[in-house]
Amino acid sequence: MHEEVRQNDRRDADPLVKVCGLRRPEDVRLCEVLGVDWTGFIFYPPSPRNVSPEHVAALPRGRAARVGVFVLQSAEEVREIMDRAELDLAQLHGGQDRRFCEHVGPERVVKVFWPLRYADLADLERDMATFATSCRAVLLDAGTAVGGHGVSLDFAAMAGLTFPRPWLLAGGLGPDNIQEAVLRCRPWGVDLNSGVEEAPGRKSPVLLRTVLEKIKMDGGSLTVHHEPQ
Repeated sequence: MHEEVRQNDRRDADPLVKVCGLRRPEDVRLCEVLGVDWTGFIFYPPSPRNVSPEHVAALPRGRAARVGVFVLQSAEEVREIMDRAELDLAQLHGGQDRRFCEHVGPERVVKVFWPLRYADLADLERDMATFATSCRAVLLDAGTAVGGHGVSLDFAAMAGLTFPRPWLLAGGLGPDNIQEAVLRCRPWGVDLNSGVEEAPGRKSPVLLRTVLEKIKMDGGSLTVHHEPQ
C-alpha cells in the first residue's frame, strides 16, 4: 500500500486537481462541472477563506472528495469537524505529528510540508518518509507556515525529490505557471487556491477554466485519475 511514488510517476494520467479555499455554492458547482477531483475548505479563523462546519455541510455535494484544512485544532476537534462538515479528508497544516495523524486516521490525512523550512532537501525527504504509514498523501506548500501566500516553490528543486506517498504541489499555481509546474515536477496532484481567485474565497471562472485547460493540454482528460492502492 505504501509504495514509493517518485516525482515523474503520474500513472499515465493528468494530475489530480484540488481547488482549495472554497466558500461559495457557485464555485463548488463550477468545480463539479469542470471535473475537479478534490474540493477544499479552510477551518482557520485568521484566514479570509475561513468557513464553519455548518456552512460546508450546506454546500452542494458532487463527485469530488471534500477536504478540510486544519491548523489549530486538536485531533478530536478535527474528527468532530469532519463529521459535522461531511468531509472525506483532513489536510494538516499545523506541523501535527504522527500520533495526531493516526488519531484522525492515516487513510484520511494529507500531511503538509514546507520545503523552505529545510536547508537540505534530504532532511525534507527523511521527514516525509517518517509519515509514510501515517498519511494518505503529502503536500508541499510554499512559504514556511499555513498557506495561501500566493508564492510558488522552486519547481526544479521539487523535481529532484523522491516521495514515500502520492504528493500534491501547492503554492501560487495559476495560468502563468501551471504547465511549467506539471511538466517539471510531475506531481500526483496540484492544489489551486489564490492563483484562480478574483478575491480571497471568490474563485474566478475564467482563471479556473484556463488552468484546467492548460493541464489538459499536457495530455489527457482530467476526469481520468488512478489512485495508488
